[in-house]
Amino acid sequence: MRRAGRVSTLRCWLRPVIGSRGADQSAGMLARARARGIAFSLQRTSLQDQPYAARFDAVLTIEAMQHIPPEDWPGVLANLGRAVRPGGLVYLTVQVLGQHHIQRAFESLRVRGLPAVRGELAEEDTPGYHYFPGRDQAAGWFGQQGLAIVDEGFRRGNDWGHHHFLLRPGPAPPAS
Repeated sequence: MRRAGRVSTLRCWLRPVIGSRGADQSAGMLARARARGIAFSLQRTSLQDQPYAARFDAVLTIEAMQHIPPEDWPGVLANLGRAVRPGGLVYLTVQVLGQHHIQRAFESLRVRGLPAVRGELAEEDTPGYHYFPGRDQAAGWFGQQGLAIVDEGFRRGNDWGHHHFLLRPGPAPPAS
């Protein structure tokens, strides 16, 4: 994978793999996965409550982290890192949105007197809650959870995009 936006080397990870398992908190998404036959086992659970420890060679989290509030990111990242066996990898995407959209959403939430963190998007015209931490904030959380960036790429859309991260868990971070 190259920083210039080519992420094709990870496409092979997105195909069904013998022995793959899936998890999602959405019954609808699990039904779609079941219909496509992308995993031999599917479990309904949230990333916050993910129960696995040293069970997988790799963990993929695609199009999910934007639904995680900022206060839950460290715990979710710890769960993902804990789920892989020693030497395993974590692949995840971090969605980005144009700064003018983020600023407008932040101002809208604040004007209504709602508690808001910059990067949160919870508008009526948006399906569900979204949080866009930005690349540097996400990378900071990776480091805090002992996840080293092995490789990364970026694919731009029309005023949005996705960072693609390949991470390797290291030794557990010191307790604070």
